[in-house]
Amino acid sequence: GRTGSPNSNLAHPEQIGRGLGLGEEEMAAAYNATATELFIMNVAAPTIGSLFSSALALGPMSAVLEARGKVELGDVNPDVFPVLMVNCIAWSIYSAIQSNAYIFSGNIPGVICGLFYTLSTYGLSAGPTRLKIEKLTLALATALILTCFATVTVWKAQQAAVLGLFSNALVFAVFSSPLTTLAEVLRTRNSVSINRPFGIIQVLNCFTWVAYSVYIHDMYLIIPNVFGLALGVVQCALMVVFPAKPLLKLSSSDPNLLANDVLSDYAERTPEPPQEP
Repeated sequence: GRTGSPNSNLAHPEQIGRGLGLGEEEMAAAYNATATELFIMNVAAPTIGSLFSSALALGPMSAVLEARGKVELGDVNPDVFPVLMVNCIAWSIYSAIQSNAYIFSGNIPGVICGLFYTLSTYGLSAGPTRLKIEKLTLALATALILTCFATVTVWKAQQAAVLGLFSNALVFAVFSSPLTTLAEVLRTRNSVSINRPFGIIQVLNCFTWVAYSVYIHDMYLIIPNVFGLALGVVQCALMVVFPAKPLLKLSSSDPNLLANDVLSDYAERTPEPPQEP
């Protein structure tokens, strides 16, 4: 990626206008258009992207807080949280190398939330699940430390490239987490399992970051966000093609009672026939 200012190679609008033989009013309009473009692409887009990134990081918060309240892990999948945390740490380091405050501000909420989610689910888990969280967190942390060490010793001239590739590998893992959900949607033809706000925010978030990364010519930022944008669009398309339908909930895991549960649920959903006079 280019580490310098994205505006450093731009000619001044007045120089462009004189070269094209434009009048004062035309040059003023060209200057205002250029200034507006610079503000949108260099300030507004990454700022909005940072806000959307924060919203994505807060996505699992309600489920984790609910699990903490019940003092049980329940349906919360803890595998993605260590990946989220280390991924955002890696992007924060990448942002420092690139001297980019927008990338930094967009990932710090993920670091904090990812750490909170990891600690919370670790405290609520036991046995193989807890051991899996330990191994995953230690493996990712070790990989990040070794990568950072390599960038300041072996690959000094390729620091951004090494951290960018490492961060891309992790962000693909984060964005790929809904793939199992998409397979379930296609199998059941029901999109009830897709988190609608999360899918919409992912599209908006990745779109703003794609626009910004194209503008600053940062390939390591473009690739994962194009992937995330495509995945978000697929989720939104499935929500339209396969509308969400409420699932039939069974109140007991006892096989002898399942039939009664189904009949009771059906009776509640079915209106009574009108009484004959």
